[in-house]
Order: sequence, then C-alpha cells, then structure tokens
Amino acid sequence: MTRLLQQFGLPLLGKELLEQAARKRTYVIRVGYAILLFLAAYMFFYETLRVGSASPLAALGRGRQMLEILVGLQFAGIYLFMPALTCGVIAQEKERASLQLLFLTRLGPWAILFEKLASRMVTMLGFLLLSLPLLAFAYTLGGISPEYLWTGVGLLLLTVFQLGALSLFCSAYCRTTVSAFVMSYLLLAVTSLGPALLLVGFLQGGIFGGTAIEQFVISLGLFEEEVQFIFPLCTPAHFFGSASIGMGRFGLLPHWASLVLRCMPIIFSGVVYLGLARVCLVRRAFAPPRNLVLKFFKKLDSTFHRLNDNRWTRGIVLIGETDSLPELEPIAWRETTKRSLGQARYLLRLLLAVEIPVLVLCIFLAIVSTSNNEPLGSYLAFFLWCFSVLVVSVQSASLIAGERSHQTLDVLCATPLSGKEIIRQKFRGVRRVIVALLVPLCTVFIFQCWWKSETSGLRYPNYTAFGWPEVSVPLYCVCSALSAAVYLPMVAWLSLWIGLRVRSQARAITGAVAAIVAWCIGPLLFCIAPIGILVQPSNDSPFGYLLLLSPMMAILLNELDGFREVFRSGQWVAVILNFLLYGGALLLFRNNCLNDADRLLGRAVDR
Repeated sequence: MTRLLQQFGLPLLGKELLEQAARKRTYVIRVGYAILLFLAAYMFFYETLRVGSASPLAALGRGRQMLEILVGLQFAGIYLFMPALTCGVIAQEKERASLQLLFLTRLGPWAILFEKLASRMVTMLGFLLLSLPLLAFAYTLGGISPEYLWTGVGLLLLTVFQLGALSLFCSAYCRTTVSAFVMSYLLLAVTSLGPALLLVGFLQGGIFGGTAIEQFVISLGLFEEEVQFIFPLCTPAHFFGSASIGMGRFGLLPHWASLVLRCMPIIFSGVVYLGLARVCLVRRAFAPPRNLVLKFFKKLDSTFHRLNDNRWTRGIVLIGETDSLPELEPIAWRETTKRSLGQARYLLRLLLAVEIPVLVLCIFLAIVSTSNNEPLGSYLAFFLWCFSVLVVSVQSASLIAGERSHQTLDVLCATPLSGKEIIRQKFRGVRRVIVALLVPLCTVFIFQCWWKSETSGLRYPNYTAFGWPEVSVPLYCVCSALSAAVYLPMVAWLSLWIGLRVRSQARAITGAVAAIVAWCIGPLLFCIAPIGILVQPSNDSPFGYLLLLSPMMAILLNELDGFREVFRSGQWVAVILNFLLYGGALLLFRNNCLNDADRLLGRAVDR
C-alpha cells in the first residue's frame, strides 16, 4: 500500500494512514463500532431471525426492511464518528506548529486538503465495510432490487464525503481541536435538522401554518421531494427510500437521473465546504489565539452597559469589579476572578442571556398549549439538560487538562498546597457554573409543575379506565430536584476525573462527553434491549428497575410521566433507589479525585 501511494505521489495520505495504523485506539474504535453495529442489527433483526428459524420460507422477501435498517444504522454511525475523525486533521497541525512545514513542501493547499480528507474517508469506509456480511444476509432474503441496493451504498458514500468536507472546513477554520470538534457537531445539527424542521412546517403547517410562506409554497404546487431539493444543505439520509422508489415528478425520469437530481444539492454543499476550507487553510493558518467565551462576555458587557445607561437606572452597577488579592485560597481566587466562567458578573449576565429566553418560552407555551397536546415544556427541559451537561462536562474536563496543555500544571504542583486542596479550589468555579445553570432548569421545573397540576387527568383521560393514577406532581417535583442536585455534580466530578487521567485538553473533553453518552445509551443497548427482546417481561415484573442503569431514563420517565406506567405502585421506591445509586456514584467519583489527587497530578507520592 505504501509503495502504491508513493507511486501516485500521495505522501501525505500515506503518512496519515501509517500513523492511524500505528495507534491502538484505531482498532479499539473499529472493534467498538463493529460491536455496536452487529448488536443493534441483531436486536432489529430478532423477529425476522425468529420467524426464519421456525419456517425458513416465511423470512423470504424481508430483505428490503433489513436493508433499510442497516442503511439507517450506517447513517447514524457516520453522523456520530465522521466529524470526530476529521475535525482534527488541520487543527492538530496548527496546535503542533507543523502546518508551516506542510506549506514549505511541494504540496499545494488543494493537495493538502484532498489527501487529509481521503485519509479520513478511507478510515470511515473501513467501518462501512464491516456491514458487508449483514448486507449479504439481507440480500439473500430477497425483496431488494439491485438499484435499491446501490442507491443505499451511494448515499452512504455521499454522506461520508459531505460530512468529511464539513468537518474539514471546521478544522481549517478553528485554531484548536476542541473548537473544531464543537463547531463540527453544531454545524451538523443545524444543517441536518434545520431543513427537516422547515419541511415539517411547510408540509404540515406546524410552524408556518396559515402564513404567506406556506401559501406561496402551495401556490407553486411543489411536492415534498421538490421542497427537499431546494435546500442545498439537506443530508442524504433525508432522501433514502423516496429517492430509490421514484415518487412525484422526479418519478417520471429514469432512476439514475432522479437520483442524480436529488443528490446535486448535497454534492454542491460538499464542494462549498471544500472551497471554504481552501480559503480558511491559508488565511487562518496563523490565526492568533482568541478566547471566544471572553469575547462573548465582553459583548454582553457592552450590551448591558448600554441598556443600563438610562434615566431610570442611571448606570447603577450591582456587581462591580474588585481588585482584592487572594488571602487563604489563591487558586480559588484565580478561578473565580480571572476566569470567564468564574466571575460573578459574567455568570449573572450569562444567566440572564439564558433565563430570559427560557422564561419567554414558558409564558408562550402556557398561552398556546392545550390540554390535549403533549407539553412542549418537556422538550425545553430536555434541551436545557443537554446544554447544562455539555457545559459542565467541558468546564470540568478542562480544569486540569487545560493546565497541562498550557504547561502551567507544574507551577500549581510547586505550591505548598496539597493535591486535594488544589482540586477543591479548582472546582470552585465549576460550582458557580452549576448554580447558574440551576436557575433556568428550576424555571422549567416550576412551569412543568404548574402545567401538570392544571392538566392532571385531562392529558391522559383513558388512564383512569385502567385504574392508573393521575399525574403525581409531588413525585415530579422531588425527582426534578434530586436530578438537578445529583446529576450535575456527578457529571462534573466524572469529567474532572477523566481530565486528571488524560494529558491533552481535546482528549479530555472528547473522553468526558463520550463517557457520558456511553453511560446513558450503553445500558439500553447492551442490557435492557437484549433482555426485553429475549425474555419479553410483563409490566408487573421488576424488569423496569433495569432502566435505572441509564441516568437519563429518570429524566425521560419523569418528564413524560412514565414512572406510573413502568413501576405502577413502586414509583417512589424507583425514584429513591435511582438517586441513591447515582448519589453513591457521585461520592465515588469525588473521592477518587480527592484521595488520589497527588498521584493524578503527577506529584511524587510517599509510600
């Protein structure tokens, strides 16, 4: 392979592939991807396999359904892994100050971009090849035309190209791998979910119903696929199924022509991302370091100063800047007065920037929602939980890993403070962030309590026929309060423990977020779903307590009133057991960080 790459003049691609092959985590990720893929496929194919074991002829013709599930799983794998694989290809070169050396070689900017992108596409294509045995099994069952099979394969390849180009642009634009990682997933969420939400609003009238926009679309006589076509940032997952069947006006064209027309906006978006990456590669190659959080707070400062300068308030400052010096806790003073997310005035303004939109949304939902609809406040609560966990995790994972990256950890370790005291004082800023995030969360909890007390017995009128109790507002209040008091500190100490054991800041943040996601989803995939498929327990069995192995299940069951459906008469027992479990996990992570502080900080420990 190396000689072949050298023959075609692809030295950077060969270097990238050799480096990936020498890393142990490449094979660990590949094995983990294969385990997740085959386990998920087994759970989805279980019914087909069970029918086929009883009567082989009964499973014939079910290959199309299996193929759609496999392609959907591969789409999910690409969305999850491809940005993480690609976001650091240029940003890491900037961090190591080796991008200048690449510019000194004979490789041009386009060659650097294409070879970097190809190295990650080859890795992702290796992941896709793991599904070949499953695709072969699905194809042997029948019901799949060759066009349908190649359409799925083509859209998967197109997804790899589009997401690779998107992440390559983010890597070329951002200065650090962490910022490129965050920007890649945020941009992916906007481009993937934005057009889909607009389509729902256009076609179902949910968002733009009755407006001039919807009337304009209807007057044009556009079908769903034409509306999809006008959005150049749509992802290929939106087109799989309808693109291969050939529905609507595109169905009058040959299959290949219909597919090409549908994929043109996606190809165009990938080319645009590559063009933006080419522009940013040179212009932002030597971009000076910037603290975006501090820049955001300075803009908030100017905005609040401008709003405060009026004839009523007359520029009154409630929390001003102080020039006090540290006395007994110098590290805590540094974290709470010199850090952007530690200063009280910045946290207050960040709190207002989040709290005011949340409060307006709650008032709006109280006006427009009806008792016959699902409470939209639950979705607002889910969003706030995701935002809060992400902020706390990133902040905690960066406490020590950031000191290592900036080569200031040795200075902290040279102080006469013990390792336990250093970590306690470093954690003081995170504690302030948690308190600030609790305010919008409590706002949503209070709104949900009011909503549930007003609509109890109305949203689920059929439940009383089965003898099930109405919505328990006290249970919701207790579960919400315990979740806010236990989960956020638990996430903080878990992320701090990972940051203590990882040397780079980017790996610490990625590892902390990955650990939290794996803890939330892993029990569902590896424990609950297999047992539910194989055993099929009844509603009265203690199987429901296994749901508590995932920390997010308590939040989901609480917001969607699922405790009474899953646990019936044992709702309070389940809530108490859940938070005893995760309260113990919180104490375990905290004790591990504090008791092994000197060793984890790299200090010499007396034996």
